[in-house]
Amino acid sequence: MTKDTIQKYGAYFLSASLLAWATSLVWIQTKIGLAGIAYGFLLSLLVTVPVVGTILWLGSQAPARRYLLLSAFVWGATMAPFFSLWSQEGLQTVVDTQAGPEFGRWFRPLVITPVTEEAFKGLFLLWLLVYRRSDTRGLMNGIVLGGLVGAGFAFTEQILYFGNVTVTYMSNRATEGSAVTTFVTSLVLRGIMVPFMHPFFVAFIGLGISCATAIEGRFGQAVSVIVGFLFAVFLHGLWDWAGLAASDRFFILKIYTFVMLPLFLGLVIFALLLRRRQWAPAPTISTNCDVRT
Repeated sequence: MTKDTIQKYGAYFLSASLLAWATSLVWIQTKIGLAGIAYGFLLSLLVTVPVVGTILWLGSQAPARRYLLLSAFVWGATMAPFFSLWSQEGLQTVVDTQAGPEFGRWFRPLVITPVTEEAFKGLFLLWLLVYRRSDTRGLMNGIVLGGLVGAGFAFTEQILYFGNVTVTYMSNRATEGSAVTTFVTSLVLRGIMVPFMHPFFVAFIGLGISCATAIEGRFGQAVSVIVGFLFAVFLHGLWDWAGLAASDRFFILKIYTFVMLPLFLGLVIFALLLRRRQWAPAPTISTNCDVRT
């Protein structure tokens, strides 16, 4: 792909992304107001920068092109939330109408949200597999590109969550003694436990995509992609259900401690081993043919 072609389609992509992001922010503004967006943006940016920095550091030796790394983050922050939001709203309306709000209350976090979000996040990686196959080769590329898509998605999503908790705290702090506790707890949850969650989910889609590049047959490629996608959906659905639909208030901590954290640490160790392997110097072959008897 020539430089002119990259610039041409890059401009189209950036324009569409900005429009999608602006539309999502308008919807967020109806929920938390302009002040909420301002607070949410700053807090989300503060959390996202080290996450992105960590992912880029892990993949510093991966051969992915810089514009693809940027495109992955931009897609995750703009197009994926836009399509996820409106598809979820539409599907939620259908489910509530056909099955009732009570059914929809648990069906959304368990099925609608994880399927739509992982599908639209993974769509960028699937596009790379089809049109930029060479850029998805290597497991580290899959982890890095998937992680950046997830980091972008988390950045936009947390504008809503951080903004909401900040606005709620500011409006209740004078009348509610527990406002500070709720505010701090929410910041810890969103700022420490959750920032890597979306990159963690999408990394498995990226691994499935990367594995597909090493498989010859179309059937095997499809299986690899589907397995990565379904595993991401399963983890996402389990996490959302634990936080929103489970009756046990401590269930989310149990899921985090005994499921998410071990898997996340395992993925980190795997990525570190890949990085170490990439940094290792290539073996040298001796050219000394002097044989002494």
